[in-house]
Amino acid sequence: MWKRLSALLLVLGLAFGQKPTAVATIQPHALFLRSLVGDRMEVGLLVPPSTNPHVFDPSPSQVQAVARARLVVANGAKLDDWILDKVVRPNSLKTPVVVLAEALEAGLIKTPTGPDPHFWLDPLLMAKSLPSLVEALSQVDSAGGAVYRARAARLEAELARLDREVAGLLQTRKAPGVLTFRNPLRYFAARYGVRVLYNIVPNPEAPDVSAKAVAEAQRVAKEAGVRHLLIPLAAKEQGVAVARNLGLEPVLVDVLGEGARDYPTLLRGVAEAFAQSLR
Repeated sequence: MWKRLSALLLVLGLAFGQKPTAVATIQPHALFLRSLVGDRMEVGLLVPPSTNPHVFDPSPSQVQAVARARLVVANGAKLDDWILDKVVRPNSLKTPVVVLAEALEAGLIKTPTGPDPHFWLDPLLMAKSLPSLVEALSQVDSAGGAVYRARAARLEAELARLDREVAGLLQTRKAPGVLTFRNPLRYFAARYGVRVLYNIVPNPEAPDVSAKAVAEAQRVAKEAGVRHLLIPLAAKEQGVAVARNLGLEPVLVDVLGEGARDYPTLLRGVAEAFAQSLR
């Protein structure tokens, strides 16, 4: 229901709004993009933050929304390949697509199945995407080029301050690391020097939790003295049940920005969840 409603609102906004529209595939990039474009463009969102972008199936109305947009900002690294494979190419759309993972390739964390796609949880890495975004926006809105460059400079400075703020929040640690239920937290942990002691479900598309993984998590938690389990909000129901089975306190972390008003709010929420897990 939410998927259909959000798609309808996006299409109506494109049809009746006075401003040009840029579309982001996922909420973190929509939040980031809004900070960059200001009032020059409306920013639409394709995947509701409560929905798994790995297995998203776009609707016909969302295809129309992409067709009417000036620009699409995608994540890449296999998180949202459907934007090209199911929307742009099959429908021969001319809307330009910026794939952020391609701009950040040198900084991506490598895994056995390819680059980890959750790079938006590293604010300094996201800052490195700004030149590509400014270039793409300037190409579709040449009159706004100077505005985008100025806003990018301010946003880069804000991200540097945010990085220092988050690092300060995590200075006092008691636990040796964190135990995680699913795997989207590598970039944040790497940026701020937090050890991920064990990740119970490493495959983002895996629906089930193995008994072997639960047993290993129990062993790691006991040996390390960990009292919390970090659980992405999208996996709340399953993760909380596993935490209770392990005798751990569940800590929910909103990695997709479901409750965030802007990108710094998203990152601060993640930092607070980590801080709680490290107590």
